Amino acid sequence: MKIRPVLMSFVVLAASLGALPSSAHGLQGVPPIDSQAETLAIAQKNAPINSAVRLQEHLQRLSPDSPLWSFSVPARQRFVASLRFNAAGVTTLRYQDIVEELSYSEAYRVLALFGVTRVLATLPPLRSETLEDERIRTLQDPS
Repeated sequence: MKIRPVLMSFVVLAASLGALPSSAHGLQGVPPIDSQAETLAIAQKNAPINSAVRLQEHLQRLSPDSPLWSFSVPARQRFVASLRFNAAGVTTLRYQDIVEELSYSEAYRVLALFGVTRVLATLPPLRSETLEDERIRTLQDPS
């Protein structure tokens, strides 16, 4: 059976979230993720920036496609200065500049760098300018 890449991505995502039984994706005996804490730990561990060292590396080679360019220079400096890490990943961040400057999609990409997109659901409403922004907004607030 040939599975299209989009369908495979869905199967992998659904399986990782525990939405499919392990036999449906060929992982016999692997228990599904059963808690938000476990999901967060996996996201932070696998985030592109999960330590102060990785943050410095990212900043040293700040490519033009880095989500951090979504901020103005002063806001980016404040945001970066606010980040604190432990062995699990980011523990503290200043979100005021996210709220003041970023759209939902920009904020999502910034937070994804650190594996903490769940923070988006706790923020006051952000700008919504595109269909992508609206989709992300409705994911965070289904009402």
